[in-house]
Amino acid sequence: MRFRAPIFVKLLGALVLPVVILFTLFAVVAYEVSRHDLDEELGRRLTAIAASAATQVRGKYLAEAAPGDETARAYQNVQKKLELVSQATGARLFVLDKRFDARADTSKDAAIGMHYYRAELDRSELAQVFGAGASRSSVTFEGNDHITYKTGYAPVRASETEPEIVLALGAQAPASYFSRLSDLRTRLFAWGAGLAAVSVLAAVLATFLITLNVRRLAAAAERIGAGDLHAPVSIKTRDELGLLGDTMDRMRIQLAERDAKMQQMLAGIAHEVRNPLAGMTLFAGILREEIEPGDERRGHVDKIQRELDYLERVVNDFLEYARRPKPELATVEIDELFAEVIQLAPSELAVAAQIDIPSVRADRGQLRRALLNLTRNAIQAATAAGNSGPGNVRLAAMKAGDTVEISVWNRGREIPPETSGRLFEPFFTTREKGTGLGLAFVRDIAADHVGKVTVTSADGETTFVISLPA
Repeated sequence: MRFRAPIFVKLLGALVLPVVILFTLFAVVAYEVSRHDLDEELGRRLTAIAASAATQVRGKYLAEAAPGDETARAYQNVQKKLELVSQATGARLFVLDKRFDARADTSKDAAIGMHYYRAELDRSELAQVFGAGASRSSVTFEGNDHITYKTGYAPVRASETEPEIVLALGAQAPASYFSRLSDLRTRLFAWGAGLAAVSVLAAVLATFLITLNVRRLAAAAERIGAGDLHAPVSIKTRDELGLLGDTMDRMRIQLAERDAKMQQMLAGIAHEVRNPLAGMTLFAGILREEIEPGDERRGHVDKIQRELDYLERVVNDFLEYARRPKPELATVEIDELFAEVIQLAPSELAVAAQIDIPSVRADRGQLRRALLNLTRNAIQAATAAGNSGPGNVRLAAMKAGDTVEISVWNRGREIPPETSGRLFEPFFTTREKGTGLGLAFVRDIAADHVGKVTVTSADGETTFVISLPA
């Protein structure tokens, strides 16, 4: 059996998956662009702070300062200027030479000559600062306190009249934008989850609306296939499913009109045949009375009468099929119904009955007609197979969920699969003398009761089941 993906899965793939993928790409791009822009903005800010602070530092003096000069007045002045800039900007300022040794630092823990191991990771940026005199910023890094930092470097010249670059000034500050990025990431996750939830809800709603009409169309197709041409196909939408519903309803009307014309034609033919048939039957009886017993011609007349009787049954079947009235529902006692069917289908074969439900709402006459037809077929099938003893034909009634199942079972020859699919077609028969209307009549009676009839045949057993609403 080929796997068929439900409409919900298809809509989920068509609606939700592209939206989630596109939003995920958008979120990744938005996050990376924001991170890159904020990183560059912080780098520009720190390099600007470093460049501004570098103009207030006399590089030649700091380059010649030695450990222990921290208490010198000139050094204190430089330190004070750097601290004022640090307080105004919130950045840590420090000055280092080409060996990455400290010359000045707003941090109290740093002393002249202390080596900056962290600065060694910024060799390429500091090489451009010392070599080209350009301001550069480092990549972000995580400090010992697990906070992300970034440093901006600017060149420090010997003096106002000596342009030689002797030192570099660094401005270091926490990359506070990471908290903003974290907030952005949280918002993107929230928006993504909300968008996915809305998309799934839209897919569920669309699936419900589509499958609701699809189920209605499927139910209508089953009703039409079962022969119920009275109930209209009602699909109140203005889309392709509505167009399909209108088309199916027009098909139902055309089939009903054709069925009515066929029934009218059958009734007309049967009526026209019945009048001369009655005359032939009458004169055959007169002819039989005029022939002496023992005359071989009397056997020929008997054969004519048998054939006329068969034609009479055919005409009656045609009339019953053509003039089938709408069922008049009433409460039908199952035990009384089975007793009548067994009595009207006389046979030497004993028919058993199993009743698990007392009554059913149906048209008593039509349901009896259908069961009588099935019972006679079952008796003939069992007898033809040589199973004429008791227990080879059984009528049963039971409740199965919201339906009542009335079955006729027999032990006899199996019905071939190629035949069982056509049993309920009008005028299809496997008998030498049969109209092919009996089982078609049973099917139509079940359909008129908003039910159905099914057949199973295997292992020498055949069961016809009429399912009616409970």
